[in-house]
Amino acid sequence: MCGILGQVNRRNEVDQRVFKKMLATLAKRGPDQSGIFVNRNLALGHQRLSIIDLSPAGKQPMFNENKNLSIIFNGEVYNFKNLKERLKRNHCFVSKTDTEVILHNYEEIGQEIVKKIEGMFAFAIYDQSRQLIILARDYFGKKPLYYFLDEDTFCFASELKAITANPRIKAKLKIDQLSLLKYLFYGFIPSPKTIFDKVRKLEPATTLQFDIRKWKIVNKFRYWSLENVASETSLSEGEILAKSEFLLEEAVGKRLMSDVPLGILLSGGIDSSLVAYYLGRKTKNLNSFTVCYKNSAESDELMYAQQVARKIGMKSNFCFLEGHKVKENFLEITDYLDEPLTDAALTPLYYISKVAKKEITVALSGDGGDEIFCGYPKYQAQQYIEKFKYLGFLAKILEKFFAEQKELFKLFKGFELPFFERQYLFGTGSFLPEEVDKLWKINPVNLEQVFDEVYYYVQKFRQNDTVNKSSYLDCKIQLPDWYLVKADRATMASSLELRSPFLDKELAEFVFSLRGNQKIKNGKLKYISRKICEKYFGSKIAWRKKSGFGVPMGKWIKEDLKELFEEYLFVNNDFFNQEFIKEIFKRHLLGKDDYRYKLLRIFNFNYWYKNYYGN
Repeated sequence: MCGILGQVNRRNEVDQRVFKKMLATLAKRGPDQSGIFVNRNLALGHQRLSIIDLSPAGKQPMFNENKNLSIIFNGEVYNFKNLKERLKRNHCFVSKTDTEVILHNYEEIGQEIVKKIEGMFAFAIYDQSRQLIILARDYFGKKPLYYFLDEDTFCFASELKAITANPRIKAKLKIDQLSLLKYLFYGFIPSPKTIFDKVRKLEPATTLQFDIRKWKIVNKFRYWSLENVASETSLSEGEILAKSEFLLEEAVGKRLMSDVPLGILLSGGIDSSLVAYYLGRKTKNLNSFTVCYKNSAESDELMYAQQVARKIGMKSNFCFLEGHKVKENFLEITDYLDEPLTDAALTPLYYISKVAKKEITVALSGDGGDEIFCGYPKYQAQQYIEKFKYLGFLAKILEKFFAEQKELFKLFKGFELPFFERQYLFGTGSFLPEEVDKLWKINPVNLEQVFDEVYYYVQKFRQNDTVNKSSYLDCKIQLPDWYLVKADRATMASSLELRSPFLDKELAEFVFSLRGNQKIKNGKLKYISRKICEKYFGSKIAWRKKSGFGVPMGKWIKEDLKELFEEYLFVNNDFFNQEFIKEIFKRHLLGKDDYRYKLLRIFNFNYWYKNYYGN
């Protein structure tokens, strides 16, 4: 994994001193090598985490034979060896990297290269002859890419902090109020928006050209989408299970290429257990890493992870997050974030990544299994509401009786909301509209604006299947802009590369061709992956309640992080009503209600706001 940075000035030469400071903010993404190319008003920078070909030949920016093309690349291309075979006749390779394969493929077919490569990636190619910069991001958006454009400067980077490290750009940025509102409801800011009005995220499975002569973005297009997958209706359950298992094992196999030590982040849940099983079949003497909490009823996966590791023959590393480690790691990863993002699992994922980095440089995980195989209760909730929405009048009555039972209240509340709004109101920790009305100090909240990207994608989805539509929305919005950002930042802050076999293009296309009632069956979420898991680990692991990377955040707010929350929850700003914050904080401390996720959303914005505007 790496960090990339580029800047083009319309009139003036690039200030190399400033550019080096910008690149230095990405050092944790790539601590092994640093490279800069400057050509008057253009600069490209790269921080390298060496995974394939550890020699100096892999250093970036990388150039083609006649030096009229250069590339900076973040990620891995899993099919690069196959692509390379077709290029050997016409090109001279100086390294064994996948980066060079992308560059020479671009020489052959141009921007269409994005349709040929398979993996996780964000890259920039500078085509000097045509005065173009080509940006691209992978199918699911595993690797991030931000960009800024005004009349004077075009700048892009793996992380927002690299762009804002340029003082001239930073001075031009303002908080986007709609983005902040979206953050309160989502817990993250959906692409292409960011917390700043003039910075954008390149969407997943999207590529664009920046024409330096015309000074504008051209040829921006999305090159792949799950919405175009056709439904498969002819397969039996046995055939579905066999093909799913085959594709998942293939996906794990693709992700084993590495010239550095490799292991797995093992939660003991279904998804990481399956990845561990196929990993164990293909390689030996592996390390697994599991986060644990002493004396906590929440999400201690120790027993299940032990069983899985023992069966496969992996070495178990159990990492206990407690005491002073909680505040220390919470602050370290919160400091690393460059725009508000709320996920309680950030802290344990960052902590376990730091521990794992002492032994390995590449880790596999079960990320994406819930979105692809339908593991979230909201998929069932959406299915029930769509099926029984004619009972909305009854739900309105029941809503009043279950006001104190949050999950049931949300379910009944959902009957009065359109599909695209309740999709994310059902998400963990989301503020309800009436709560945001109390918190938000500015203009009235317009939910159609807040959820405009959800509405957009709902209209594009062609299947008439509620479960698949709900899962599709998560793959388009929640997965790339929340869970994959969490995974990217927590691991990159530790200089650890993370790979996600469940987010394999071929596997995802097949599973999305299946009906929703084949993935949620007999009232069981994630039916297919549970059936496969049962085959190897038995029913106790396969059919137990989902736990995931659960975190005792509610307890931490009352104890280990209490003073920190008291300091930052009440930061003065133009956006939040402090009386409402005081009320929910008090209720949480007294144990009258569980506001952990909502308090964390407020805290993370206030922490970012105070530190960003205080520097």
